[in-house]
Amino acid sequence: MKRQNRHSPKTLKIWLCLLIWLLPVGALYAESLPLDDPAANIPPPQSSAPTQKPKIVQLGEGQYAIGAIRVDQKTGILQVPGKVIRITPPLEFLAVTKGGLKAYESLLELESDAFEFNLACIMLGLDAKNANSSDHHFDPRLVEGDPVEVWVSWQQDGKTIRMAGAQILGGKGAESASDEWIYTGSSFAPNGKYMAATDGTLVGFVHDPASIIEHKQGLGLGDYGAVGDANNNVAPPVGTPVTLSILKAQ
Repeated sequence: MKRQNRHSPKTLKIWLCLLIWLLPVGALYAESLPLDDPAANIPPPQSSAPTQKPKIVQLGEGQYAIGAIRVDQKTGILQVPGKVIRITPPLEFLAVTKGGLKAYESLLELESDAFEFNLACIMLGLDAKNANSSDHHFDPRLVEGDPVEVWVSWQQDGKTIRMAGAQILGGKGAESASDEWIYTGSSFAPNGKYMAATDGTLVGFVHDPASIIEHKQGLGLGDYGAVGDANNNVAPPVGTPVTLSILKAQ
């Protein structure tokens, strides 16, 4: 017995017409997508990260908002609010995401996730392709890549205090350390997860491949807690609102 064709000529003709109609619609949609979408350069979200790409809001004159972050492309600076969450040993990171896994080792917690922060860095013109970042925790090698300046500011007695990233740290090696920071963009774990999102690490001074920005020479390498704490002569107390500024170095 001969098998009967499930699709009649009439049905096939209908499907063919639909396909011809949909092709130009798909092409038109593709043409409408921005070719220079900065969000296309960020890693795909993982289970602990947002389910959508960070939303960029244009504020005009080269200024953008990405969540709580403000990016000014004309001046080459991004600013994100946060607060002091720890000033006692051990410290290994200058800043982590809100609720970040490594918050117990960080001076600051920022109102940002890893994807928003990395996207803001990309919009400043920083490129992870230029980076030679840390291979492992406490890696003694110098970190290479696009240089940035890191600043922390807060209000005290009605005045704005502004301190360079390395100067706000205390402990072994901090006083004589240079204030050189490098954008690396973080790394991916063997399971494909974006490490900055997993660990919540944004700015680290102890070399670690998860950090999006690292101190070039590193502080307290190979000596857990060597940097220890904040510079108690200048650092504000726990709970103090702060603003972290990242400036693209010229």
